[in-house]
Amino acid sequence: MQPIDGYSKPLLDVANPLDQLVDVAEKHLAQEPTLFQKAGELVCILKDHNGRLALKPTKSSIIRYLLSRVITWCNEGERIHPPTSVAKCLVDKSGWQNVRKLRSLTTFPPIGANGSINTTEGYHPDTYVYFTGEVDCKIPDHPTQQDAKRAVSILTDIVCDFPFAEEGHRSAWLAGLLSPLSRFAHDGNTPMVVVQANGPRVGKTSLVKIISYILTGDECPVVTHTKNEDETRKRILSYLRIGRSMVLVDNVVGEYGGAAINAMATSRQWEDRVLGHSKVLQVQNDTTWFITGNNILLAPDTAERCLNIRLRCLDEKPHLRTGFKYPDLWNVVRERRAELLSSALIILKAYIMAGMPDQKLPKWGSFEQWSKLVRGALVWAGAVDPATTRQELEMESDVGRYTANGIIEGWLQLQQMVGAKDGLTTREAYDFISQGLMVPSLRDALEEIAGGVGKLPNAHTIGRHLREIKDRNFNGKCLRCVPNDKTGHRWYVADLGGSGTGGQGGQDSARKTNGLNGHTNGTNHA
Repeated sequence: MQPIDGYSKPLLDVANPLDQLVDVAEKHLAQEPTLFQKAGELVCILKDHNGRLALKPTKSSIIRYLLSRVITWCNEGERIHPPTSVAKCLVDKSGWQNVRKLRSLTTFPPIGANGSINTTEGYHPDTYVYFTGEVDCKIPDHPTQQDAKRAVSILTDIVCDFPFAEEGHRSAWLAGLLSPLSRFAHDGNTPMVVVQANGPRVGKTSLVKIISYILTGDECPVVTHTKNEDETRKRILSYLRIGRSMVLVDNVVGEYGGAAINAMATSRQWEDRVLGHSKVLQVQNDTTWFITGNNILLAPDTAERCLNIRLRCLDEKPHLRTGFKYPDLWNVVRERRAELLSSALIILKAYIMAGMPDQKLPKWGSFEQWSKLVRGALVWAGAVDPATTRQELEMESDVGRYTANGIIEGWLQLQQMVGAKDGLTTREAYDFISQGLMVPSLRDALEEIAGGVGKLPNAHTIGRHLREIKDRNFNGKCLRCVPNDKTGHRWYVADLGGSGTGGQGGQDSARKTNGLNGHTNGTNHA
């Protein structure tokens, strides 16, 4: 045995069975301080081209290099390089008994569920987080509610030059800052953070950059918006795979959202296939997503998954504004990073140490644990509930619900105009509208679906959209369907009794009594 790089290197003969070689190699490889296992992969913490620590998936060539550091390999008494077969087997093994588990690499001290904060550089097994130690935070052992209130004041002061539409939007910015910090203190989902303005150059991207400078000491990586679902899934897996704390989708134009984004926002685990491989990875969702744009339009079911921050500036040329308290804002944030980051952590720690007293806040489905910790801490520290801006976002941004409302109201009006008590097939509705029957709300909704004024979707497309909103409550009404393979599925609007709670109303009951199969004209297009 001879020491090398701080280790005692054992001698391993490749004449031994492969399983023994792999097991012994793994045991000694686990001593390598930069090697971890994350999401079914071996990963290394290495310095990037900027000299900062970064997380990289490990290839078999790197494993061979590491094996040569911890073991002396031989064959019939002759020293050799580590066998490729052993290195490849270790990479593909996907289940290591001795290698430490890593959840994330962070540039800020991780806070645990009990309020403990690890401020020293290195790996912390209580949170499975490796802290790079780039910032020296000063946090009291037992911060008080008054400390938390002072911390809120310090953080809101740094963004005092931004024209938040209301106080709730300023508080939502604080929640956006606390969200990545709280990731290791609860097991729930974190909403996406939408930062929007009434026009360009108002400061929405700068708000996100301030959060990034506080958390990471640098600008946040920026990605452009894409409507390609496959590309969206690949991006999600890529960023979750490397454990990125925050990602910015900047300057969204058009509609934002979709199935992949909605699923990601309400999933603690994300599973997808690695690009170019048949291998499927399951990764922890520890990334907070920030989206910026001007008057963003959100896809159906996306708005309810978002925290809303809005800026409103009525100046004709916002970028020419003067009179700022912090004209050199970026240097101020850089110089005061330790103070600002410490303030954010104090808010969370003080609230946890106080026992997280119930603030009697309205529930936020799918984000209960985040809501209890982040919203609760801010309100306890004297800030406005950041969720007060939710309703505004859902009302103004969920285009899908407006379209659905138009379909419901228009379909009911069309039923009444043509006397179709038993409902209509999609072909009948298409024929009535295309022949000029004036039902403005339905025609507007159909043109929205078709993507242009004067255009109408065909009967099959109409049917697909009707199925998407079937049996959902829209202002006390819902769309119902009676399947009929011979005459075509018939669609009708049911009154839920006006309470909006889903009770059956008179129109629906009457249709059940009279039956819906007597209407025989039309063909099956739905």
